Amino acid sequence: MTSTAIQPNNFVINRATLSDQIYEYLRGEILTGRFAPGDRIDLGELVERLKVSKMPVKEAIGRLATEGLLDVQAQRGTFVSNVNPRELAETFQVRCALEMLAGELACQHAKKADIERLRQLIAEMEKSDEVANHLELNFQFHSLIVELSGNRKLAETYHRLRVPIQVAGIHYRSENWVDRVAQEQKEHRAIVRALEQKDAEAVSRAISDHIKRGGSSLLEDVERSVNQ
Repeated sequence: MTSTAIQPNNFVINRATLSDQIYEYLRGEILTGRFAPGDRIDLGELVERLKVSKMPVKEAIGRLATEGLLDVQAQRGTFVSNVNPRELAETFQVRCALEMLAGELACQHAKKADIERLRQLIAEMEKSDEVANHLELNFQFHSLIVELSGNRKLAETYHRLRVPIQVAGIHYRSENWVDRVAQEQKEHRAIVRALEQKDAEAVSRAISDHIKRGGSSLLEDVERSVNQ
């Protein structure tokens, strides 16, 4: 595999928080698709281009490896982690269970302003034809429901599941993903409608249908790419 060229662009490093800054930079490059699964991250190249010492870069890489974004292999180097179809399927199963619970709990807390924000995100998604932006808006939609649950432990666990799903969505989503948006938005509206009515059972059912359908579609895209 060839080394990935690091392009800092307008990235500015705050010397007081080098490790955090480098972590955010690399994480952003992976989650926005500039670094693809399997790409090699060259430590020396990073140090030279960002004009920093090795220690904060190693610290940042260690954090990203812990999150599952990077795969550090002894004697071989550091690579952007590949998406494993089985692990992705299991991640969707856990995400579905957590978000169904979050939706039920959110019925107790969602206010009119929250419902309006969810509808606004749906409208913004309908206008977006760029996959990274669409995915970000989609995650904001689902994250708001999780936040409305009021359960911090649930939210912490849920947000750790975002990374592999977002990486898969950026790099493996098929070119006809736009054709699925109409169905996705129909499912989003069903969730919001049930939430507005404070019908916990209906919210849970709508979320389950939505995530199972979306997860199945993305998993098919991943398996198709991996098996090519």
